[in-house]
Amino acid sequence: MESFLLQDNKNLYYGFLDYYKPRVSYSSYETIKYLSRSVIQWFDKKDILMTKVSILDIMDYRKYLNEPKNEKNLCIGSICNYIKMGRKIFRYMVQMDMIQANPFCEVKYPRIPDVISKNILTEVQMNRLQRTLSRFDDAETEKERLEKYRLHVVTALLYSTGMRIAEAAALKQEDIDVKRREIIIRNGKGGKSRIAFISGYVADVLDFYIKYARKSMNGRIWYCKHNDKLFGANLTTLSAIINNSLSKICKNIKTPVITCHGFRHSLGTHLLRAGCDMRHIQMILGHKHLNSTQRYTRVDTKELKNIIDLYHPRQPAKKRIVI
Repeated sequence: MESFLLQDNKNLYYGFLDYYKPRVSYSSYETIKYLSRSVIQWFDKKDILMTKVSILDIMDYRKYLNEPKNEKNLCIGSICNYIKMGRKIFRYMVQMDMIQANPFCEVKYPRIPDVISKNILTEVQMNRLQRTLSRFDDAETEKERLEKYRLHVVTALLYSTGMRIAEAAALKQEDIDVKRREIIIRNGKGGKSRIAFISGYVADVLDFYIKYARKSMNGRIWYCKHNDKLFGANLTTLSAIINNSLSKICKNIKTPVITCHGFRHSLGTHLLRAGCDMRHIQMILGHKHLNSTQRYTRVDTKELKNIIDLYHPRQPAKKRIVI
């Protein structure tokens, strides 16, 4: 990790982390740690003390967020996250009497378009992916079989509960009650805890994983560092492993590439299509506000075209397509 050039900026960074560590969940702390370092280092590279940052400096940083990074632009959500973190850092500095006013308050968030995520598989595609992930015995070595089995367990859990990958990474064995088919999600988004319910199949999968697979993993170097966690990895490592594996597998079976978070979006969409009540979906996904759940009711123009092709009474049967 790149070091800071100015000692005062470095001290600010670690003081900021010390302040928030006992106040947020583990996953939130990891996010704060990464984003705040990125924000502070931008000013540090320009030899600007954070206590001396001007409005013009803030405007330059806002302009930088819109510039291409390695031939790829930051998405609007990422830009919002960096601006939010900038506001948080300078609000902390105001609280600590380092500065008198928060210059980041002058920066407006970009407008987030009201679109539904494309990180979703259809029910048919999801079933195909889940069947593929359940074939973990074809690996050549025991290590590969264990890793493929863990991938199968994690993805089955994500699709069964709709939990976030950060919540799954933070799970411990004592959080799982396979008999009651319940999982305690501690310190979820916003620091709130909730109970997640799992299907009978996933309860059996987790029961076998806990009783047998974890014992095989305990002696592995790649597992021991975080063996207090159910899946033996921190958030960064687990999400990278899952997403990289999913990318390869989805391409092999010719389905759209899905990420860890896509299981959550897919579950919400599939439950709605199956006729599940909106408020039940809200409880399952742990949304604080119903507005967050209602985004699953939105459909794009491509889906509407498919609906017309499939259901319009004047559409010839031979031309009907399957969604």
